[in-house]
Amino acid sequence: MRRYVVGLVMLCAGFFALSSLNSCVSTKSIAYFSNIKKDSIAKIELQNIETIITKNDVLQINISTLDPNTNAILNATGAVNAGASTTSGVTGGYLVDETGIVKIPEIGSVQAAGLTKRQLATKITNELLEKKLAKDPIVTVRIINYKITVLGEVNRPGVIPVPNEKITLPEALGQAGDLTIYGKRNNVLLIREVAGIRTLKRINLNSDQIFDKDIYNLQNQDIIYVEPNRARASTSDAATQLLPIGISVVSLILIIYTQFKH
Repeated sequence: MRRYVVGLVMLCAGFFALSSLNSCVSTKSIAYFSNIKKDSIAKIELQNIETIITKNDVLQINISTLDPNTNAILNATGAVNAGASTTSGVTGGYLVDETGIVKIPEIGSVQAAGLTKRQLATKITNELLEKKLAKDPIVTVRIINYKITVLGEVNRPGVIPVPNEKITLPEALGQAGDLTIYGKRNNVLLIREVAGIRTLKRINLNSDQIFDKDIYNLQNQDIIYVEPNRARASTSDAATQLLPIGISVVSLILIIYTQFKH
């Protein structure tokens, strides 16, 4: 009978260890915007965020004139499409190569990297007029491989295509299935490259920092990394930590079973 009591005590201790392991994360640490204590109104600064074109971007360049034949010639991407497709996985478009150049039929090589879409459209328009290839052309430029990458402790990590070239940080996290319970919400890393310069910024999702204008609206090729918290580290070691407990529990059950059997 004494062995039976000791066995039950140790069995309960094992279950207590398991339950305490899963209670390491506080409610406060997983709540978004927890520093906002009352209703408030904030004026939104209207931003005209213009994405800078970079190497390996795939561009959709449309040239419109009053002459259908001219349109057909200037908008014939041909072999450029194949290069864009094999390099970026995006079908069609003009690939910005490693030197920052985009090659356009009839116009030739145009420096695109480092420019905004508006600036590139103006540059192409000027080239058309100078070379007398078109009269009163209308040029539009889009980035068709616009994407955001979300990694780490989210439910659906991966690359998120952004066809409309506009996405916010909450939207990106939402599309990634939100953070897991093990995501460190007070230290999310935002990696951004603009004009050859890489910046790294730490974000605290427990605060209203997410609404900062340089954070809230994401840019093309942004990478969001969610670090694991201590609870994740604990669960990673759980197999090693709990194996002896599991063996002990099984052994005690066998001992109890044997005592009752005899």
